[in-house]
Amino acid sequence: MSVSVVEQANEARRQAVAEVQRLLTSADDLKRLGALRQDVLTKQQANKAQLSAAVASQVEATKAGLDSLARSHQALLALRTHFADISRLCAECQSLIDCHDKIAVLSEVHRNLGKTLQDVENIAALPVEAAEAEAMLRDNANLLQVYEMLACLEGTSLKAQAALESGANLDLRMEAGSNLGSYFQKVRATMGKFEERLWSIVRNFLRVAKEDPELLVTALQVVELQEMVDAQLVAAGQGGSPLRKAWRRRCLAQVGNAIQEGFAPLLQQCSQLIAAGENTDKRVSEILGEADQFVDQLAPIYDHVAPCFPPSYRIFPHICAEHHRQLGSMVDFIGLCADNLANSDILKVMQWIAAYQDALGEFGVEESEVAFPAGPHAGLSLLIGKYVERIAATLSAWLINIVEGDFKSEPKTDQDGRVWTPGAVDFFRILNEQVTVVADVDQGVMLLRVGQSAVQTMLDFHAAQRAHLAGGMLPLEQLCAVVNNNVRCYDESLEFAEGLEDALGDAYKGSLDVEDACRGFLDLAKEGAAGCVATVFSDPAFADLFSRVACSEEWKRGELTGSVLATLEDFLQDFERMVQPAFYRRLAEALLEETVAHYVAGVLCFLRGVSEEDLAALQRDDARIRAFFTKYTKMDKVVRECQPLAELREFLGGDSVEAFVLSYTALLTSAPGISPTLLANLIGARAATDRHMTKADAREILEHCREVYADRQARAGGEEAGGGAAQAAAAAQTAAQVKGGKAPTAREVAFRAAVNAARRRGGGALSSPSKPGLTPG
Repeated sequence: MSVSVVEQANEARRQAVAEVQRLLTSADDLKRLGALRQDVLTKQQANKAQLSAAVASQVEATKAGLDSLARSHQALLALRTHFADISRLCAECQSLIDCHDKIAVLSEVHRNLGKTLQDVENIAALPVEAAEAEAMLRDNANLLQVYEMLACLEGTSLKAQAALESGANLDLRMEAGSNLGSYFQKVRATMGKFEERLWSIVRNFLRVAKEDPELLVTALQVVELQEMVDAQLVAAGQGGSPLRKAWRRRCLAQVGNAIQEGFAPLLQQCSQLIAAGENTDKRVSEILGEADQFVDQLAPIYDHVAPCFPPSYRIFPHICAEHHRQLGSMVDFIGLCADNLANSDILKVMQWIAAYQDALGEFGVEESEVAFPAGPHAGLSLLIGKYVERIAATLSAWLINIVEGDFKSEPKTDQDGRVWTPGAVDFFRILNEQVTVVADVDQGVMLLRVGQSAVQTMLDFHAAQRAHLAGGMLPLEQLCAVVNNNVRCYDESLEFAEGLEDALGDAYKGSLDVEDACRGFLDLAKEGAAGCVATVFSDPAFADLFSRVACSEEWKRGELTGSVLATLEDFLQDFERMVQPAFYRRLAEALLEETVAHYVAGVLCFLRGVSEEDLAALQRDDARIRAFFTKYTKMDKVVRECQPLAELREFLGGDSVEAFVLSYTALLTSAPGISPTLLANLIGARAATDRHMTKADAREILEHCREVYADRQARAGGEEAGGGAAQAAAAAQTAAQVKGGKAPTAREVAFRAAVNAARRRGGGALSSPSKPGLTPG
């Protein structure tokens, strides 16, 4: 039930009176009357403001509602009109339902006609748009936009051409192709100009990268966009489409062509070297100077060009590879003129190659990628081969002069009395100079080849010295100089080999075989020492002493052996003064071996009887020889070398067939060359003085000894087969030398054969060591 306004006013008045009564309940509240009035006034104003805002809001809402109502009315009127139109149109189309197929055909014709008209408009616009693209091409900033325009025009052109070619009427196709050919040609011509502009930017990659890197980047973006188009065509099975251009491959080819064009003048200069004859010094320097300019280009290419290309292009390695091919051609041209180049020019080229390879190495290029071809006809091989050939010829000439000078001149004596000749010093000074010159410019193939030539020169040095040693009749001082020189050469060769190995690059370390060359000097020192020993024992007076062993009274009295040892002491004193201490003991051991061999040979050849006095003399001499050589070498060496003397004495004192066989077996261990033939004289001497031994016993003993010897020969693999003939030949030669070329007597030949048989085999003091690092002494 609604309440009237009067009632609401009366209710408000009552509430106001009640509120006043509540506020003024006492007389004291009248004092607060002013404040209460002010409070009521404030609240009244606030209520008025709130009421005004509420009224204004309601007014605005009312206006909006009226506007919406008006719009709804208009929409209803429009909807009513549309329904009327639909009803009218439906009434008109009701008669067209029976002609639906004709309407569909007409619609398709209309669509095709519209499409054809659009294609005609596009074809008609081809020359105009191509001209616009050509005009835009004058500004490099429009390069990418021009490509996009031309790509669309080219697609339209090819599509139109394909449509014309697919037409049914041949005459119509020919007439249309003739009329529209100029349109299509304009597109092709403009695309050709664009490609020419694009490749000119790529070919001038270094200049463009420095002056306008954005232009080079844009050109490469165009190439990459075309690569994407190519990939899409291939994926769609249209790999043979004219729109597929393979610009990335052509881009790299353009870079390579530009590099080749840049190198053409340089290679032209190189080709002229062949006609230059011997006047090549200046030309080679000029060529290498120009080549340096190309090498210097690599840094700006690395800094400016490489960042402009996509990483997948690997453009810097590609450019380096092309540079390398061209520089390889330069080296090949220079190599063809190797005969006309001085060694200094060849070294200049090798030094340039080393600097070039170091420069590429700083850019991270692998060493294998900067190596020049090393085939037999490659320029590098020709240069190195010519240089090594000349060095080998020079070393050979110097070698001949050095060796001839050493063996023709008197040996020098140092402050310690050691004899020497300057050949060893000069030889290795020259070798080190040649290697140092090459090592300063190359640590690879050339240094290795020169090192190999130096090693071969060492071997030739061995051969030249051996030729002089084989000639014989050298003075003792000269032979001592050979020993000292070759000991020194051995040390020098080890230092030379170590220095050369350090100088070689890592890829070539361990490639040089110097073991035989170094060891050859030790072998020559041993041969010189053997020559010293041979000279001592070829002295006629000294050799005559051994011809009286076991067959003279002075031997039995010990005088003969005393003379032998006194002579040896004189020689050993001379050797101690003249020969290097490192080799002196080895020389003393060789004299010990030869002394025992000569003594045993004297007993084998000259003993005529076996008495207690003879056995005592043998034992006495054995002890004296041991005591004498103990002063000069180790005791165990003396015992081992003198073992044949003890075994020979045991054999001569045997008291049964078994004793003879056992002692002979032991003798073969220490002196394997003593054959039963050489024992025949000893067995005969024993039988001649022993009344208990018959000739049958002697034959039995000899037969058993032959069996022992044959068994040993079989087990040794026949290594000593034919030794008797070789011993006889060597004996005859030695005896002839001793007698100044006269024919030796049968007694001398037999004695020399016995000496050769009595020598120890395979472990003598002058045998070659197993390794070159073994120090003599």
